[in-house]
Amino acid sequence: MKNKTILLIIALVLTLAVLACGSSGNDIEVRESSEDNENSAQVNNDAESEESAPEPTATKKSGTARSNPAPAGSEVVADDMAFVISGSTRPADEIVTAGNMFNTEPESDQEYIFVTIDVTCQKSGDDKCTLYPTSNFTLIGQSGVVYEPEILLSGVEGLFDFLDTEFYGGSTISGSLPFIVSQTDTDLILIYDPFLGDTFFLAVP
Repeated sequence: MKNKTILLIIALVLTLAVLACGSSGNDIEVRESSEDNENSAQVNNDAESEESAPEPTATKKSGTARSNPAPAGSEVVADDMAFVISGSTRPADEIVTAGNMFNTEPESDQEYIFVTIDVTCQKSGDDKCTLYPTSNFTLIGQSGVVYEPEILLSGVEGLFDFLDTEFYGGSTISGSLPFIVSQTDTDLILIYDPFLGDTFFLAVP
């Protein structure tokens, strides 16, 4: 009887371990533009035509890692919201200076970039989404340096409210996130890191 009890406990532990390994907990969805899909299809066709081609190296799901960000122009659905980068302005130094002469001035080897985002709440019309631009977004480039958004800019129109923004299901809000980056940094990626849920990575055009 004692042996049977031990075996049952072992079986239960193994079952739970298998279930845990089989669940990634990642519910990010990336909806690529039609142009991106056509490019992916062409790549797949080329790969199939090469009979002796080696098996591709496993990569992380698009949008879930810095090494494989969602392509520019994609819609990323995460945290009950859909995100699309609709554009970027670089350099944006003149815009900042024109807004207020006392706004933070970049160093000689730095410049401003504005990343403009459209965010749609995916909940029902009776429920609200909340966006926290100050704490949810960062930017990273080829250099590996993480940039925080500049929150103390005045006189500049079109920026997100950096405290928080609440909006109901079906509604879309748009705004720009300002960052100071190195002038030589390239391949910029916007990172969304919610308090709960999954982090995603979206290439900046």
